[in-house]
Amino acid sequence: MARRAFTLLEGLIALGVAALVMGIALALLLHGSWLGAHLTPQLSLEQNSRRALVRLLAELQEGMEVVNPRPGGTATFAVIRDRVSRLRMYYQVAQPDGTAQLWRYTDDADLAPAARRERLLAGVRRLTFSSRSEGALQINLLLSEGGQDYALLTAVRLRNLASAEEIW
Repeated sequence: MARRAFTLLEGLIALGVAALVMGIALALLLHGSWLGAHLTPQLSLEQNSRRALVRLLAELQEGMEVVNPRPGGTATFAVIRDRVSRLRMYYQVAQPDGTAQLWRYTDDADLAPAARRERLLAGVRRLTFSSRSEGALQINLLLSEGGQDYALLTAVRLRNLASAEEIW
């Protein structure tokens, strides 16, 4: 006698296996969605801060001399002399939420007074500039956004050809 249909038991087993596979797929989808929601602010912070930091580091590398902090010193600001002897000051402005913004002031008479100041970074929780020589600067930075932190410690060599010593 040939079987033409599934038995009730076979149907229930197939339904249970299908429900189990769909449950696992749903759990994976929800976990991926949760990860995406929690990682997006961190990735956004890293991407935005990386863009601003690349610009800041490029500007610092164009400098010729670290005026302040003096070699061996550390400060929350930096003064750099560029190749045409203009001073650029990088300083922090405190914000009500406990963070700070990093601003740059360029001592350039050709620029309008409003164009001399520019905000470079927001959400700065800690920023120090350490000078090992007149041609090298170390930056220790902690950014914060949406409860997420992003830390950076880097050394920048200025294009000062007279300071050919090792950074550290």
